[in-house]
Amino acid sequence: MSICSEISLHSLPQWNRAYSVFNDFDQDSVLLFPELIFSPLNKSLAITTYDSSEVVYVGEYKIKASLASTLQSIFDKYGDITSNSKLHSLSTRIYHLETLAEVVIELQSTPLRRLSETRATEILAIVKDIETAKIQAGWLRSVLEQVIEATRYFNRHETAVIEKEACEHGLLLAKQEMEVSMKKLAEKEKEMNEFRERLMKTTGKLGSLEMKRTCLDKRFEFLRSKVEKFQGQSVFKDIL
Repeated sequence: MSICSEISLHSLPQWNRAYSVFNDFDQDSVLLFPELIFSPLNKSLAITTYDSSEVVYVGEYKIKASLASTLQSIFDKYGDITSNSKLHSLSTRIYHLETLAEVVIELQSTPLRRLSETRATEILAIVKDIETAKIQAGWLRSVLEQVIEATRYFNRHETAVIEKEACEHGLLLAKQEMEVSMKKLAEKEKEMNEFRERLMKTTGKLGSLEMKRTCLDKRFEFLRSKVEKFQGQSVFKDIL
């Protein structure tokens, strides 16, 4: 995206333009769109195209063909920006207008990451010089002031983007690690619950066996007391 998308003039609605075609044999131009005389700029801003492809007229100004469309768009949006100019020399006005169109084209075609603060400051100085000639360029100056501020913070912004991406990546890894740990913990808790159940069953079984052994011990002692005195002797020894 170019820097000055907000001054992308070609995307704006434009008045109907009057094209007056000239040649060397006919000094009278043919006005193709006479209704332009009712526009705020009037027909003095109409583009007059010569047979030569190198220059065209934007109103009374003979402009390089490569700059004419941009300059016309500036006039369409901001009106006749030279109306208050104190410059009497037509060639000087043309020079300033062409310079203005050139910097607009440069800004429109240059991404912010490729525009240095130094170059943006130079362009701002050029625009201020144009304004000293009473050519209305405040609309571009205000944008440039924002662009210069943006260039100052661009590198820090890029660094912040990289740091944020690294942080997001680390956060994602930490979350994944936590999910694995929580899964293992859940498995361990399940194993512990199963172990507790087995332990309780074993404890209950052990208690039952101990009670049974106690009963058996008592029974054994009782029975032993009954038969011990006859152990290894004839049962009828003491009868006679």
